[in-house]
Amino acid sequence: DKYSLPGASLRLARGSGVVHRQTYGGYTGNERLAIASASKWLSALTLARLVERGHLRWDSTVGEFFPDAPAAMRPITLAQLFSHTSGMVVDDVPCIADRFDTLQDCARKILAVPRVAAPGTVFAYGGNSMHVAGALAELATGPAWDDLFIAQMVQPLGLAQTDWTAGATRDGYVRNANPRIAGGARSTLDDYGRVMDMLLAGGLHAGQSFLRADTLATMAVDRTEGLVIAYTPVPGYDFGYGIGQWVEAKDAFGATYRVSSPGAFGFTPWVDWQNGSSGVLLVSGNGGLMRDDL
Repeated sequence: DKYSLPGASLRLARGSGVVHRQTYGGYTGNERLAIASASKWLSALTLARLVERGHLRWDSTVGEFFPDAPAAMRPITLAQLFSHTSGMVVDDVPCIADRFDTLQDCARKILAVPRVAAPGTVFAYGGNSMHVAGALAELATGPAWDDLFIAQMVQPLGLAQTDWTAGATRDGYVRNANPRIAGGARSTLDDYGRVMDMLLAGGLHAGQSFLRADTLATMAVDRTEGLVIAYTPVPGYDFGYGIGQWVEAKDAFGATYRVSSPGAFGFTPWVDWQNGSSGVLLVSGNGGLMRDDL
């Protein structure tokens, strides 16, 4: 009511499974919505699977895959590309939103824009570097991003309603030659909930290893410590950032125990390993206005 939303859905889980699933307003729980920056977590997990399989390393560099990139761009690592610490310009290069471009061509356009800081010295939240990371994944493996995502996430986790064409209204998986790696996915409450279940279980899905626990721990390390914070969309919250996810809380030893990846429209997923719980709040409105309540 406060934000005049058409509806909302909430899914809460513990290790034993879903403990609360409720819909509000006009929602039925089956809505398939654009999730904006919650897409970052899905992309990061796709990359993590490729790292575990040896196609990439977190310290793989731009220069390994784009040897003709400007010299200043070549030392940037995959981890820096996906933690907003690459030193690239924050404002989106226009091709990111161009459905008629390709991920590879757009990545080259991004790499042609002069760097604004040395890699690993500044945290500046933005989507350009993640777009380049998606292009690296294609070059490292051969298949297009859609095929990588289907093989690494959709099929093993059973994600029946998640793809990279946020503006589409058609059912099924709609392909996109230039997927917005940092914010272009659409999903549902239960599809994204399956991802949260896996994370809460320490990388296990259906009793099998989807990702190793040490991989998840590496992704959850706060990579903003000691860096200049040039731009953050959540000022005043004292959040850090890992690989594709916000670091919301750490224990007395500095180990991350709560992570999240909220989107611009309010879609908010999180995992709290200390309390053994996870959640997905599905809404579609102005996430910035809702930030405090979220």
